[in-house]
Amino acid sequence: EAGYEVSGSDLAKNELTGYLESRGARIYTGHDGGNLGDCTAVIKSTAIKENNPELKKAAEKNIPVMHRAELLNKLMSGYKTSIGVTGTHGKTTTTGMITAIFHELGLEPGFAIGGEFPRLGTNAACGRGGHFIAEIDESDGTVELYSPDITVITNLEFEHPHHYKGGFSQLLETFERFISRAKGKIILNIDDEGNNKLIKNLGKNRFITCSTKKKEADYLINGGINLNLPGAHNMSNAAIAIAASVEAGIDFERASGALSKFTGMKKRFQTLGYASEGQIVDDYAHHPTEIRATVQTAKSLNKNRVIAVFQPHRYTRLASLWDDFLKCFDEADIVYVCDVYPAGEDPVTGVNSEEFHKNLRHGAARYIRGELDAVAEEVIKEIQANDIVLTMGAGSITKLGRIIMEKANGKNLK
Repeated sequence: EAGYEVSGSDLAKNELTGYLESRGARIYTGHDGGNLGDCTAVIKSTAIKENNPELKKAAEKNIPVMHRAELLNKLMSGYKTSIGVTGTHGKTTTTGMITAIFHELGLEPGFAIGGEFPRLGTNAACGRGGHFIAEIDESDGTVELYSPDITVITNLEFEHPHHYKGGFSQLLETFERFISRAKGKIILNIDDEGNNKLIKNLGKNRFITCSTKKKEADYLINGGINLNLPGAHNMSNAAIAIAASVEAGIDFERASGALSKFTGMKKRFQTLGYASEGQIVDDYAHHPTEIRATVQTAKSLNKNRVIAVFQPHRYTRLASLWDDFLKCFDEADIVYVCDVYPAGEDPVTGVNSEEFHKNLRHGAARYIRGELDAVAEEVIKEIQANDIVLTMGAGSITKLGRIIMEKANGKNLK
């Protein structure tokens, strides 16, 4: 959209690579040094290892190599106002909410989000209105490479043990360094315990605070929002999205009115359709706090039963948060546990789904070994009218809901 020539490679093609091809990008399947052609820069993600043939070829040809965070920060710096959203939970939804506010008001924002904005059919756009809104990833520590005009911190909790081997204190130190170098405003939610530890360490004068219940906050937002998303966590996301929008120059009434039209992001409590008269909902929840919030939200909808289907993501995460995972399914009526999605990790002795299921003190918990087809067949046997089925995880389980609907001849909302 900005007029640059873009090419790239991945191990396999998917919907997003197809979208990029339709916009003029050259997409290669598989990694090969010959893919570089006459490019002037190579961009990598944390997942790309140094022995990658394209990185080796870039070194041979003295082509600059940048991390995706460095490139995104450079892109953001070219706009009149840049807004970066970071934190442990709710980043994608909050970034989507801010983007929706600017979009609904005709401000043509640029954006880069870690999930698809269903209404626009993409997760990124160049924008022509002078504003850029981006989700800033903290999972690999590259949050320190950014310097937006307005930074939003949703919440802070221990996560991503594969990177933060020093636990929550290492995460906190990362954010302290990030904030100490940040040039702009820092907005955070003081309803969150982790954020309050950050304030305690750095002093409250550095922050603009937001809350849905604490009167001492700079922004106390506990009314005036007609939100089309269920769940208390989404009200918190909405509050901080409104606060960020107001700090960017939009008045409260216009921001809240625009946000009322937001219907959520793909894979965030997304209704896929129905099977055997049960509602099928896909959610990216893969941390105990997220899973608990998703189950509680489903429970609040007064359905017949909440059926939770959980695929653990990464052995390191399951091992580090084992006890917390065991406690987050209490409000589900039925729990299905699938095999761990390794995300490239080697197995950890004693850390697997079968063992987790044995330790899960729930009256209706079941472990299903094998592929998603086998999982779908078992779940279909259980679904009753007006049940809500939650497929939860950050791995291949996002495909499960559609498999269930196809096998049960359900209705697919697409």
